[in-house]
Amino acid sequence: MRDDVNYVPRRLRVHPSTKFADTLRKEITDGTWAPGTVRRSGEMARRFGTTPHVISKTLQQLRNEGLVATRAGGGGGVTPCGTTPSKWQERARRDDIADTIHKRISDGTYPVGELLPSITALSKEFGVARSTISLALKPLKDGSILTNAGPTAHYGTVVAKRTASDACPHPDAGHADTDCGQVPDAGRERGLFHA
Repeated sequence: MRDDVNYVPRRLRVHPSTKFADTLRKEITDGTWAPGTVRRSGEMARRFGTTPHVISKTLQQLRNEGLVATRAGGGGGVTPCGTTPSKWQERARRDDIADTIHKRISDGTYPVGELLPSITALSKEFGVARSTISLALKPLKDGSILTNAGPTAHYGTVVAKRTASDACPHPDAGHADTDCGQVPDAGRERGLFHA
């Protein structure tokens, strides 16, 4: 046994995450940390002078109690439950725009080989910033559904193919309107695609 009066055996010690959770819980209940206000886990780690692991355990406790919502990534962070922060709504809006454009490609509104409306036109249509449209188009470009019309994006964006689930419902049918993800020759002749 130790001679130190303040000594507490390890098995009886309270984990720091419990103390930090108590502090954050109090801030949520008294309104200091208002719903919709996003905090980053890195900021909390610096504030409490601890490691990201301890903050992760802290947030897990609060999440299990239904007090906070978390979201990873660039638009992420931690917020008290109650309202959705505007930056999270913007991310959801981007996803909605990407889904709408994908559906328009699937149903032939934007045919393969044709230019998509400009980013400016799309931003006016959806009522969002041009940067939001660019971010909404990124996953479609990453999936090779869309491609740039020229050596730079200044020439516009072209529908390169439909997704596998949309294209070729009947591969043997040989319909002219079913492109099966192939770029039409007309698009190549116009110089929209560069090898």
